[in-house]
Amino acid sequence: MKIIAGLLSLNQYVEVLKNAPDACRLEKCLCCGKANPWHHGGYQRKADRSNSGNISLNPIVIQRFFCPDCHHTFSVLPECIPPRRWYLWEVLQAALLLSITGISLRAVASKSIPARHTIKRWTTRFEEQFCQHKDILCNYFTELGRTINFSSFWESCLRHIPLSKAMQLCHASGATIP
Repeated sequence: MKIIAGLLSLNQYVEVLKNAPDACRLEKCLCCGKANPWHHGGYQRKADRSNSGNISLNPIVIQRFFCPDCHHTFSVLPECIPPRRWYLWEVLQAALLLSITGISLRAVASKSIPARHTIKRWTTRFEEQFCQHKDILCNYFTELGRTINFSSFWESCLRHIPLSKAMQLCHASGATIP
């Protein structure tokens, strides 16, 4: 999987696919490095959970590419869509910010779409990978190294960049994304 930086909204991604689909094309295989893997169709995701009916952008097409040399297939996601998640990064960011400021999970769940258990799972995964993410993001933003714990790090980080960009940078560095 590859995450394309700079595609920060579903509307932007849909427009790019419609007007310039080659902008989302893989230049080389992510496994062996061979140039120009083949376009290998795509699959649909229901990533637009904030709109319904006629204004919904669903289904969102996720492009796939195949390397004829190493026989691997890869998906290409825009920065705004997290891998293996129902909700966009902006929803995760809002829930993470509310939960690290000391608000109870029940109160956070009442202010956002996901359930309390989902928010707890997200927060736990971010906490488990905190050291790895902090090391990577401090390479880009040295002032984040002055933070002392999980909460202060993410509050400071999310003042500089959105969660989608932070996770794109971590992914590009080889880190696991929660």
